[in-house]
Amino acid sequence: MKKTQKAISLLLSVLMAGSLGACGTGSQGSTSGSGTSEAKQEITISHYYIEEQRNQDADGDSFYAMLEKYQKAHPNVKITQTAMDQSDYATKIQAQAAVGEMPDVFLVKGSWFNNFVSNKLIAPLNEILDSYDKKDTYRDGIFDAATVDGKIYGLSTQFSVTSLVFYNAKMWKDIGYDKFPDNWNDIYAAIKKFNAKGITPIALGNKDKWPAESCILSALGDRYTGTDWTKSIIKKDGTAKFTDTSFVNALDQLQKLSKAKAFNADFNSIQNNPADEYYCSGKAATTIEGFWEIAYLTENATPDVLKNTKIAILPPVDGGKGSADSTSGGCGWFMGMSNALTGEKKKLVQDFLLSMYGYDYSEYVATEHGLPAPCNVKLDDVSKFPQLTQDYLKLMETTKLTPIYDIQMEGSVIETMNSGIQQLMNGSKDAKTVAAAIQTEQDKVAKKK
Repeated sequence: MKKTQKAISLLLSVLMAGSLGACGTGSQGSTSGSGTSEAKQEITISHYYIEEQRNQDADGDSFYAMLEKYQKAHPNVKITQTAMDQSDYATKIQAQAAVGEMPDVFLVKGSWFNNFVSNKLIAPLNEILDSYDKKDTYRDGIFDAATVDGKIYGLSTQFSVTSLVFYNAKMWKDIGYDKFPDNWNDIYAAIKKFNAKGITPIALGNKDKWPAESCILSALGDRYTGTDWTKSIIKKDGTAKFTDTSFVNALDQLQKLSKAKAFNADFNSIQNNPADEYYCSGKAATTIEGFWEIAYLTENATPDVLKNTKIAILPPVDGGKGSADSTSGGCGWFMGMSNALTGEKKKLVQDFLLSMYGYDYSEYVATEHGLPAPCNVKLDDVSKFPQLTQDYLKLMETTKLTPIYDIQMEGSVIETMNSGIQQLMNGSKDAKTVAAAIQTEQDKVAKKK
């Protein structure tokens, strides 16, 4: 295939893979490092961490803390950053990939690796990891989504749990529930009661398509199908299919929630942060988000809402094959390195990556934010952290993690799924039709294996 044709083909494929994953979004911007005219070396890096939002983004704060530490130790290295919100980042980095113009270092979503590796855009990192004296501190399975044909192509930037139920315990108690329900009948009864009081039962912002899938369906789907089904889909071995009754039932449940008016009326036209404002201001009783919501609520919720916020996971479903004490989690995003680097520049960037996302990064995430991180870090005392953080850590002690759909399934499959979910939830398509469309895309991808 000619180079131009290949670029066009890749552009189409990676843009199809551009579904968003679990993390908050911010405003667009660009910053550069503190290198001076004396700087002899430069590293370019692209990411979605907005510095002005450090106080409400644990991952972003940890990124900048490590970057500041590196710059202090390496004053002759200029760090040139391109920072923008996650939606814009996903579009731009994949467009750059389509024409082979990659920065030295860049964030990569788990579902993008096959495309990036097959087009030789990203370099394997096994060499630096194998020589790293703290490699054994990384959590088991943390590199799964970044591994292609036995080689690791990204360092983990987070230990993500994407489906957590944040609920206002006082508002739920006011309609007769001492805690978030452990069955769906009570949830639907509560939805009617909240609607009668003019309160949004569950705040949702699905304009960018990923929240309904990553934060709700990834966990809800596993309740129906069980994890072996999801693993089969990820491996594309043909055993499991999206048209299987169990997955169709999960889609049916999502549509049923929408028809019952569980969500705010504008859920498909606003992003997740504006939707979270409904919860933060007391206009919604619940929001279903990932671990990143802890920092967001701590910073933005009214004192009364924050004081009454508790955390739960979705309840089991009748006849479901999944575990009732599980939710979707793992590493969703990674930092990768351009495959075009050679010689001393390559060595410089390799050292930079380990400085940014080695054990020290995880230690900062754990000790400063009280959150689980890519490396195992033991915390003897968590009492200094906000109560919501403490509640999250306690919940995670007894909660198993299952694969996040939009991190480990193929990007084009997720794009089809996410678009289908929007149509499902606005009532323009039914569950079987959406499932069939996802399976058609899965079959296309499987044939390319």
